[in-house]
Amino acid sequence: MPATPITSAMFPTFHWSRTLVICALLWLAAIMTGCATHPGSAPANTSDLATLENWRLEGKLGFRSPNKNGSAWLRWQQQGSAYELQLNGPFGAASTAIKGDSHFAVLSQSGREDLTAENGEALSTQLFGWPFPVAELAFWAKGLAAPTSAATATTDSANLLTTLQQQGWQLEFSDYAVQGSWTLPTRIKGTRDDYGFTLVIKKWVPGSQQPEH
Repeated sequence: MPATPITSAMFPTFHWSRTLVICALLWLAAIMTGCATHPGSAPANTSDLATLENWRLEGKLGFRSPNKNGSAWLRWQQQGSAYELQLNGPFGAASTAIKGDSHFAVLSQSGREDLTAENGEALSTQLFGWPFPVAELAFWAKGLAAPTSAATATTDSANLLTTLQQQGWQLEFSDYAVQGSWTLPTRIKGTRDDYGFTLVIKKWVPGSQQPEH
């Protein structure tokens, strides 16, 4: 018998409509999107912490050096560049305060004459025996590096600061807590050579405008 010629009629022909093709492509795109890996994003407040210029905190400040160790209850009020630190407990006085801004600072102690200087670090030497990083701590307290100098930092999976190296200080941040719209550290430990401090924040008041007396 002669061979039967093979023709296209022996095989079914599939005709893809335009609508079917579009649906198939959309389905494939949805699958690929679902399988994609997205890097963790920072909390909304992290990039906005620099705008938190008015705040108040209260807590315990411990400090140590080769010649002097101690602790005090700290009440810190910040309004823009102006600050007021009230320390109760050590230094042989019921109350000690450092007030100032980016241009001057005043140290007040009960029964003593006020002392003035260009910055809080110079005055803190009168209390601690070494310059306490007042200007930088105004940023570190919020979980931020100070913008005045280079820094090396590490963050956790939520993009919150965990360690920081700045101005010769080695800092550790922990025990973050949500305070209104902000996520702020409540424990900061700093060391520099033979000096160190630990700040345990018991109360955060973001947006505080006026000191309470």
